[in-house]
Amino acid sequence: MNAMKEKKLAPRKENMSSFGTIAASLLAASCCLGPVIFIIFGTSVGFFSKFAVFSPYRPYLLGAAFIMLGYSFWNLYLKKADCSCEVDFRARRIARMIFWTATVALLVSVSYLKVVTWLAG
Repeated sequence: MNAMKEKKLAPRKENMSSFGTIAASLLAASCCLGPVIFIIFGTSVGFFSKFAVFSPYRPYLLGAAFIMLGYSFWNLYLKKADCSCEVDFRARRIARMIFWTATVALLVSVSYLKVVTWLAG
């Protein structure tokens, strides 16, 4: 029973890699966030210029995000589950929701510059 509690409380690998994907996506998108906010809202946000430091690292951050997303996909959909108990089913469902949130964050991070450029004309 104690081992089951420890397993339930331990952070799952696929959750950690999904959260890592979200973090890498946000860092990759942060380099150009200031100009986009300026275009959308018509206001100046000078603080966001500090994130321009991440601009040269954007391809590496996106690559790391894709690798972590692939690892999460492998753990959630391709790898056979260890247990078919109710607790594992709920945890897997939550992990899949986090995975799809990370997927959306990564797709937005990859494509928002092209979309904003296209919308702004």
